[in-house]
This record gives sequence, structure tokens and C-alpha cells, in this order.
Amino acid sequence: NGGYINVDGRHAYSLSTFDPSGKLDQVTYAAQAAALGTPVVAVCRRGTNGDGILLASPQVLPSLLVDDDGTARFARISGTILVTHSGLSADGRVLVAAAQQVAIEHEYTYDESIPVHLFLEEMALLFQEYTMKANARPFGVTLIVAHLPSQSSSSRVGPQLFRIDPSGAFASLGPYVIIN
Repeated sequence: NGGYINVDGRHAYSLSTFDPSGKLDQVTYAAQAAALGTPVVAVCRRGTNGDGILLASPQVLPSLLVDDDGTARFARISGTILVTHSGLSADGRVLVAAAQQVAIEHEYTYDESIPVHLFLEEMALLFQEYTMKANARPFGVTLIVAHLPSQSSSSRVGPQLFRIDPSGAFASLGPYVIIN
């Protein structure tokens, strides 16, 4: 029955127990938390003067009683990768630090910047691990990964946008995205 436990006619759930319909409720709650975050807009631009990606996010505070916590909405990971997040700011800070660590370790080990496909796989694995980890909850963040290949790269791939959801699923996006 997928890990569902019936105790005295009541439902008993742990963080990583599937409900009767086959879902992890904690992942659903994390996705809802991510949807409540500050909106982020990302737009890819291809042009004769060079390619670019525009990232924007309004500084929205839900109340006068809420103070800006100083969480950077955008973070450079490597020379070609930048991330932004929407959702729980504390989870965003943890993920940005982990993303920078992944990029640094790859560069130190292989003496090259981390390729975007490998970066996406590593980060998606981290998200997915937290859906199964004991005494932990999934990240309440949607991560947008912006990739702008260097002008010197041999392949002529233009700017790209990717999304990583709280479940650990990642997807390539079109030339623009609005999350939240």
C-alpha cells in the first residue's frame, strides 16, 4: 500500500511516506511554499550584438512589519551559470551555497567550469535527496538556472533557462519564464 499506515482508523504519515494516492504530501506542501515566494521573470535575448539573459524580481515585502532579510535573489555560480529562486528564502540560501560548492568542487577536480547539464543533474539530485531524507523536508523553493554559454564555446548554443522543482524534477524552459 505504498508505505501508508492505518493506525486505529487514522492516517499516520512520516515525511517520506506516500499517501494512498501515491503522492508525497511533503513535496506537495513544498511546491505550495515555493509558489508563495517572490515572483521572478527571466527572458533570453539573442541579438547581433551578443546574447543575454534578463532576470528581474520585485522587492515585495508582505507587510510593513516584515524586514528585508538580505537574501540575494540572484547568485553567480560559474562564469556561465546564474541561479535565482522563489519560495522560502532560507531554503534558497542553502541551495545557492550548495550550488556554489558543486561548481567549485567540479572546477577544482577537473580544472574546468561545470557543464550546465552536470550542474542540473547534481542540483536535482540534491532536491530529490531531501524528499527521502529522514528528519528532513523537501526544499520549499523553485530554482531557475540561467545558462549563457561563453562566446568562445565551440557550439553555438544560445542562452538557456531551466527550472528545478521541489521534487527534484528539472526541465528546460523556453525563451522566457515567470515563476510564481
